[in-house]
Amino acid sequence: MELSFVSRIQDNSSKKPTLRNGRLDFNSCTVKLLSDYITVWAAFAVVFITACTAHDQNKPARPLSYEMKSVEKVYEGAEGMPENETYCKVSYPVFSDGEHAEAINHNLLGWIADSTAFSSVSGDSAGITIERLADNFFAEYDSLRKDFPVSWPYQFELTGSVLLNKEALLTVDLSYYAYTGGAHGNSHTEYFVFDSRTGKRLGLNDVFEEGFEESLNKLIDTRYRQMKELSPTKRLDGEKGMLFENFIHFNDNFALTDQGMSFFYNNYEIAAYAFGPTKIDLSYSELSGLMKPEFRGL
Repeated sequence: MELSFVSRIQDNSSKKPTLRNGRLDFNSCTVKLLSDYITVWAAFAVVFITACTAHDQNKPARPLSYEMKSVEKVYEGAEGMPENETYCKVSYPVFSDGEHAEAINHNLLGWIADSTAFSSVSGDSAGITIERLADNFFAEYDSLRKDFPVSWPYQFELTGSVLLNKEALLTVDLSYYAYTGGAHGNSHTEYFVFDSRTGKRLGLNDVFEEGFEESLNKLIDTRYRQMKELSPTKRLDGEKGMLFENFIHFNDNFALTDQGMSFFYNNYEIAAYAFGPTKIDLSYSELSGLMKPEFRGL
């Protein structure tokens, strides 16, 4: 292809544009020559950009740097309740290394802001600060105290931790406890798995091969029965199984760790509050036949 192009250049090199009526007149061969130049350079640019993109995606990944950010605010104005103070305490990782660290931070802070424990805020929830969220929390408590003789505190405590940080994968755990009145408080744990090369939060379809669902459910069912010492024929919604339904399936709240994969079921998700949350752990050896090749070496 290159030789053909060179030949065409040589054949047309003697044909020059002529001056007609004071304007340059390019013959068809010259126009074709210019078109060939543009086509070749455009093709080169596409190849170059594609190669650079592939190199960026395949370059060796390294763990992200981060630091824990902590915010602790205690409500002032509620007298006579030193043992039941109203407070907002948050500690979570903030990533500062890597091209897509900001996207990961945005995702985590957005979830904290949108969590059910905080009152709603206007605008982009991920653009606000933990300090402002704490102020909103106290403002809601203030409003309640003006309308009712409140004898209970408002309490919110969130702790974040990094469960996996190696190669191109990052797993973060955000867990909170909240109490705003009632018989008891409530807790919630959310797992986040990111591709640190892109900042994308991964789902199960990113981790597993197509058609994984039935096999994964069987593994989870088997592990739960082992935990509760149930035979394969015992009902899961019985006295010993303690579930709402006679089955347990995977959910989207999963973590990848050094040891394997974990699925977390929060209060009320599959069982009554009295039985607490449920955590199912599976090893990578158990999952290797279901996972995509890039996740089998974890």
